[in-house]
Amino acid sequence: MQRSIQRELNSFFGKISDSDYSIQKVTKGALTQARAKLKYNGFIELSDSSVEIFYTDAPYLAWDKHRVLACDGSTLQLPNSKSIAEEFGVSGFGPKADVKHSLARISLVYDVFNLVTLNAKIAPFKTHETTLLKEQLSEIKFKENDLLLLDRGYPSIALLYELQQREIDFCVRLKDDWWNEVNQMLQAGETDKIITFTLPKKDIELQEKFNASHHTVIVRLVVIELENGSKEILCTSLVDDSYTLEDLKWLYHKRWNIEEAYKLFKQRANIESFSGKTALSVNQDFYAAIFMMNMCAVMSFPIEQKVRAQSKQNTHQHPKQINRTNALALMNESIVGVFVKKKIKNFLKTLDHILHKTIEIVRPNRKEPRNHKIKKPKSMNYKVL
Repeated sequence: MQRSIQRELNSFFGKISDSDYSIQKVTKGALTQARAKLKYNGFIELSDSSVEIFYTDAPYLAWDKHRVLACDGSTLQLPNSKSIAEEFGVSGFGPKADVKHSLARISLVYDVFNLVTLNAKIAPFKTHETTLLKEQLSEIKFKENDLLLLDRGYPSIALLYELQQREIDFCVRLKDDWWNEVNQMLQAGETDKIITFTLPKKDIELQEKFNASHHTVIVRLVVIELENGSKEILCTSLVDDSYTLEDLKWLYHKRWNIEEAYKLFKQRANIESFSGKTALSVNQDFYAAIFMMNMCAVMSFPIEQKVRAQSKQNTHQHPKQINRTNALALMNESIVGVFVKKKIKNFLKTLDHILHKTIEIVRPNRKEPRNHKIKKPKSMNYKVL
């Protein structure tokens, strides 16, 4: 929401009526009553259908037969209201924890090559991201040779065991200060080693859950030296030594694409500018935004591949890619034409034309330090014109 609800409604009905001006046919009160009857699950089903069709019909990208997925969590600042506080809770912030805000914990499972979200979750802030991942593992229709990338906040022997039992390959980064096996490797100067972990007694019920014949998980630990001299410890199910340390370093680096997805989701799609102050409206906005991002990725996919193919033919220039911000903006502007007026071919031609005019250079080795800033809640009272 960039403008007030009434202005958005007027603009929407103006487009439907092919008018050059906004038309006020529906009040914001009527919209509030209507959306109270709309289940947010509909957006989940639409998103799931678009993803399923994409993987069925499109020549999607993979790495050595692996569909490479990443999971990561984040937070969203929510409007302050009784309905939202009841569903998502209230947390204290500030030096004295006396500033109360409602936050949500979110989790995405994201295809880092094809840029589609397989599953998204939103939950109270106090929910751990590992809890959301385990729910997502039960909901996603995984393919053979799927591979999951995870950062340092996720790994546990229980999770590695569950991934193995679900036949999901993985490459996860480990903390080097509380894994004994990692400390021993670093002290011995080793860089590549096969390790067998035993499932802890507190998690032994997983063996019964998966009807497994053993309670161990065999993994490969590798130590990667980064350009700044620091060391990155990766744990992977890819125990075949045909995957070199450079291969694994390159693979894990692709996890950064989910960070870019969050930037697009939170900064470009501006998800935290919610259109309502109820828990239902938060869920509707969240899953509708996920659906729109997936539709944008699916419709942009053939154009992206065409741009990359053309870029490969011209070896004297830097690689090129489409501008995903422009793609998402065009998708949002064309909602009425695509979904209401069914002018899909016209939209695809326009999308192809504009994205080809706004391609940008790929800068794979560019690094910028993160600038962490304290965010202020979005105002619900004042909107731009």
